[in-house]
Amino acid sequence: MDIKPWEYADFPAFNEPVPGATRVPTTGDEIGVTYHPDVPYATAGTTPLHLQILVPQTRNQTDATTYPCMVHVQGSAWMKQDRTALVPTLSRIAERGFVVAIVEYRHSGIASFPAQIQDARNAVRFMRANAAQYHADADNLFLSGCSSGGQVALLAAVAHAADRTDMDDTSLSLAPNAADVSDATRGVIDYFGAVNGQMDDGFPSTVDHHLATSPEGMMMGHVDLRDRPDLRAAMTVESYLTPELALPPVLILHGTKDRLVNARQSASLYRRLRDVGKSAELYLLEGADHGGAEFWTDGMCRVATDFMRSNCAR
Repeated sequence: MDIKPWEYADFPAFNEPVPGATRVPTTGDEIGVTYHPDVPYATAGTTPLHLQILVPQTRNQTDATTYPCMVHVQGSAWMKQDRTALVPTLSRIAERGFVVAIVEYRHSGIASFPAQIQDARNAVRFMRANAAQYHADADNLFLSGCSSGGQVALLAAVAHAADRTDMDDTSLSLAPNAADVSDATRGVIDYFGAVNGQMDDGFPSTVDHHLATSPEGMMMGHVDLRDRPDLRAAMTVESYLTPELALPPVLILHGTKDRLVNARQSASLYRRLRDVGKSAELYLLEGADHGGAEFWTDGMCRVATDFMRSNCAR
């Protein structure tokens, strides 16, 4: 055989008969995943913020092949994230033909609300501005998040829809050239989000619930929220929902035995979304706790990807 830089189409297949061997047909559309670790998308002062980007890859794809993109905000009780922890799990979404970008936000130890919302919006801008590099479809971006990330993702979509400049900051160093790019998304997936700061039983396992030392108290400025109903409302997604708000469709998933974030938070949000005329779906996973494998089965991944595909621009 000649030694040369073969093009795939020209390379001769091995077709010699091998007794006892099993030949397995392939199509070239089987999806694998390429992982781009620690991609910087913004710098806040001296703090770099990163994305973990998962890109579908097939034998048949070309440079022009694109996939819808899920920008996922990883939960951490608004504290410092383990930014690679969800890479194996969210690869299951990527394997279904979606670019996934996992967002690192400024945590409550270094920045208070709404910094986390600003960061999610800027992550969307980065993925839109750099869509071609990662085979993402710039017209079909979605936000998602789990736990505190669910709240951040929803409020980022709310902030865009309401043009809330107080929840936006394009003065951060965005890389590259993303400051003037839209942060619009086609839908939001909320995985067991901490979306309500007004419920007295919203966080069943938090001993210092609403105190300055609680996760929500730290996120809202290290203040005692018992005396600040205004701040409790500000962190509550329902506070912003009106019939006039042009919010994209919302998919909510929550376990019925969630010991950290009461499922009543998601049920209340779902009712409010429906009351103001928004497109919303709620899946209650019976017996599921705060996250876990139940949310990432083939069936539940299909629910999430079907939701995104059904809301893609045609």
